[in-house]
Amino acid sequence: MDQATVAAPRADDDILLKVEDLQTHFLIGSSAIKSVDGVSFSLRRGQTLAVVGESGSGKSVTSLTIMRLLAHPGRIVGGSILYRLRSGESVDLAQIPEKRMRAIRGSEIAMIFQEPMTSLNPLFTVGDQIMEMILLHENMSRGQARARAKQMLELVEIPAAERRLAQYPHEMSGGMRQRVMIALALSCNPSLLIADEPTTALDVTIQAQILDLLRRLQAEIGMSILFITHNLGVVAEIAHEVAVMYAGRVVEQGPVGGLFARQRHPYTRGLLACIPDARRDRIPGQGRALLNAIPGNVPSPLALPPGCSYAPRCPLVEERCTRDAPPLIDVAAAHLTRCWRHDAL
Repeated sequence: MDQATVAAPRADDDILLKVEDLQTHFLIGSSAIKSVDGVSFSLRRGQTLAVVGESGSGKSVTSLTIMRLLAHPGRIVGGSILYRLRSGESVDLAQIPEKRMRAIRGSEIAMIFQEPMTSLNPLFTVGDQIMEMILLHENMSRGQARARAKQMLELVEIPAAERRLAQYPHEMSGGMRQRVMIALALSCNPSLLIADEPTTALDVTIQAQILDLLRRLQAEIGMSILFITHNLGVVAEIAHEVAVMYAGRVVEQGPVGGLFARQRHPYTRGLLACIPDARRDRIPGQGRALLNAIPGNVPSPLALPPGCSYAPRCPLVEERCTRDAPPLIDVAAAHLTRCWRHDAL
């Protein structure tokens, strides 16, 4: 048995991915940038977990760590990433050899990257790029791979799929390229799809179409989705569970319904308040809606404040917050928070 193979408990058979105390550092000289600092969460089969936070919170690095696509000098320094293969075997993605990870990447786990124009190769047609993925992981001829590629474009509702196979990425709109990325990711029927900000560069109409597409494909295929975003408004539409990250840590986690009904961390409440809402009080005499913002910025991982990392921006801060880092506290059924003042919310 592979050293990274884990005998998973029978009770966890519905858990596809289990991240425990994951630590990803970028080692530069004698300094360690703690981009992911002790993150833990689980994702069940057929469900969507949204990881939310501002830029610099560590959510994208978490997804790249799971895929083992960290750029140098990034390194996994602690924790585990337990993943259950289709065969039923459970492996630690943080420990398995790169050769085995390459076999898993694309076939068992696929990823949609944030910007499709830079993720798709401009020198090859979209058909060739989808076929390359299929030929790498499936025992098919080129003719069969081309037929599968066409089928995938039709699956993601791209019209005139046969003609689109021969087009280059620059010949397509942003929304169309994002659909191609989804077709590419799903071409080998992965059990887990990691979507890193898949709607950020798209207008709101196309965003809604992509979210509807992901929901439909999840229902049809039964895949799990790890959805990375900074927009809690999007989360309400697609996710079952939410993990809110700040400064490399999960600060609140729970079911979507419970978290939206009552936030138990001031950062989560601040993110929700930042969602534009035409029903809010308007600027006197101007008729324009007020936009809320969280004051300050995410701290540099090289200069994290003592105690709670959110304390310098928190409206509920007290002396203990600036001294002692709070642990994840269970405040309700499957609802966790990392806040000393959670009862005040």
